[in-house]
Amino acid sequence: MNNKLVVYPFENYLYKGFMLDKLIYLPSALELFLINDNDRLIRVSFDWFHSFRVVDEGDVIKMLNSFNGEMILGIYTLVDSEYLEWFHQQSLGIHLKENITHYMVVTMNDVIEILSSEKPVIS
Repeated sequence: MNNKLVVYPFENYLYKGFMLDKLIYLPSALELFLINDNDRLIRVSFDWFHSFRVVDEGDVIKMLNSFNGEMILGIYTLVDSEYLEWFHQQSLGIHLKENITHYMVVTMNDVIEILSSEKPVIS
C-alpha cells in the first residue's frame, strides 16, 4: 500500500502556526486542542476511534519525503493507508467491513494519526 494524502474537507480553519496544546484520551473518545500564537484554539474531537499515534514532526522524515511536499499543516485523510493496513493485520481483519478512515492532523510540532469510524467534530 502507498499512502495517498487527501485534504480533509473542512477548510473553515486556517492551520498556519497551530501546535498541539493538549490531547485528552478517554476510552472511547479523543480530543485534540490546537493553539496558535494568538491563543486561537481549535478543538478536534473523535467520539469513537480504534487507534491513534502521536509522533514529533521531526521524526517522520520518511513520511514527509513520500508526500513530496504535499503534507503541510492541516487535517488530512489517507487513502491506501499503511497504518490502516497494519491495524487490520493486528486485529485479524475483524473490522474490515467497517468504514474506518485514517485521519492525520499535522501541526508545527506533531503529527497525530487517528483511525476512526466516526468523522471528527471540529470547533
